[in-house]
Amino acid sequence: MKISGGFLKGRILKTPKGIRPAQSIVRKAIFDTIGEIYDKKVLDIFAGSGSFGFEAISRGASFCVFVEENINCVKIIEENAKNLGILDKIKIYKMDFKKFLILNKDKFDIIFASPPYKFILKKDSIKKIIYILKEDGIFILETRKEIEFKDFKNFILKEAIYGETKITYFTGCISRKF
Repeated sequence: MKISGGFLKGRILKTPKGIRPAQSIVRKAIFDTIGEIYDKKVLDIFAGSGSFGFEAISRGASFCVFVEENINCVKIIEENAKNLGILDKIKIYKMDFKKFLILNKDKFDIIFASPPYKFILKKDSIKKIIYILKEDGIFILETRKEIEFKDFKNFILKEAIYGETKITYFTGCISRKF
């Protein structure tokens, strides 16, 4: 898998066995949609290989926090960061995302989550993720195309479908009501 844009464009990322990394066409579409990310703080939940976070750093994000509980994936993220020469721009938490959401005190400009294909984020978890967005932040969730978020219609900026994959963009605007 290759990084599709920015100063690391074309660099190869190692991918752990058994995970479903975001396709490069989907990653490119996401970054085309969100636009300028210079100096943004990014959170990559269910990080896998770290492809989203590394793409964000390549395109100008200042820092990325990766949350991943699989030790093999954590090792790959560390190895990818070392190979890319950007260890100073990342932090990895080897833990379940729910535990991270409880312990975390930071706010993020961009949050990306690509849970395992059969996993569905519960309403409570989506609320917690939206609350750790900065006021003008964006939460990008990759799911199966049939998953709907009716309880969050006031927070959805856009949805896009790529084959069997749906990308949902949520706003961090706290003045919107659940």
